[in-house]
Amino acid sequence: MFDDSLLDDATVLRDRGERLRALALTGARLRGEHTDEMSAVVAPLEGVRPRSVLVMGAEARLIRAVLEPSCPVPCVAWPMTTLPAWAGPLDMVVILAGADDRLLAACREALKRGSLLFVVAPRESVIHDQAGAMAMLMTHEDDPFVAAVLALKVLDRLGLGPAIDLDQVADVLDLVADECGPRHGLEANPAKNLACALADAVPLVWGGSTLAARASRRVAEALRETTGFPALAADDHALAPLIVRSRPRDLFADPFESRGDSITFCVLILDDGDYPLAGVDLVRIAESRNVRVDWIRADESNPVLRYASLLYQGLFAAAYLELASVRE
Repeated sequence: MFDDSLLDDATVLRDRGERLRALALTGARLRGEHTDEMSAVVAPLEGVRPRSVLVMGAEARLIRAVLEPSCPVPCVAWPMTTLPAWAGPLDMVVILAGADDRLLAACREALKRGSLLFVVAPRESVIHDQAGAMAMLMTHEDDPFVAAVLALKVLDRLGLGPAIDLDQVADVLDLVADECGPRHGLEANPAKNLACALADAVPLVWGGSTLAARASRRVAEALRETTGFPALAADDHALAPLIVRSRPRDLFADPFESRGDSITFCVLILDDGDYPLAGVDLVRIAESRNVRVDWIRADESNPVLRYASLLYQGLFAAAYLELASVRE
């Protein structure tokens, strides 16, 4: 059961607001990673043009999506924990390692094959202690998004990706935290309002651009994690049949009497300015079935800034959903 009164309850926010506090501090964490080590990390990799860039780790697909339009060499997001057979001394391996040892074998294999190896890992990670000599950027926290942004900055300095300004990314994160933070009541808080919209529905999350689609998948993951209920992020051709076959919503139905009678969907559009015809059709289909449509919008100039804004608005909404959910 969802109790929206808990969203503005100071005691609940204090006692159960750990996730919200962690989200609000993401910009500060990124600023805290403005490290003097970056020049030392870049130095051994400068002047070498790899045959390809192979990225592994939690946000590998984000790095690929950012690099693809401008990277002068092929970029691959590799989902496995071991290197592909073709990776060798001509390739750069970028590993976004968490605090566990899941990618330790990949680090060792990359060193064995003579690949250009660049690792971003938290200071307490097993990789930091055991992986051996490599270009390594250490972070204070185990935050996949912060690690990915730092990796993109290094790749920018190596001429392999677009320009990334860490201060601008942190500013966008701070702006989202300010607009969606607990100090704003339900009537003036977009993330709290979105949580209310998603509380009694199965979210169908869609993003038009490559980066918005990636953010939609991360938002759906967060919604599933925080609520324990289904949330689906997919392309329009996968979402449209679900909406078409759903029972039209009765605007006058009593939500308590009809509870559980049928599945109610809510379409969540992540709009970063690249809003193709497929999205227009999806909205039209939803409106024809009286399915609610909600939006998360970002209009920043840089693609990484837009991604950060879309993602963290969605993560705040997921955190509020968790906060106001009461187990029956």
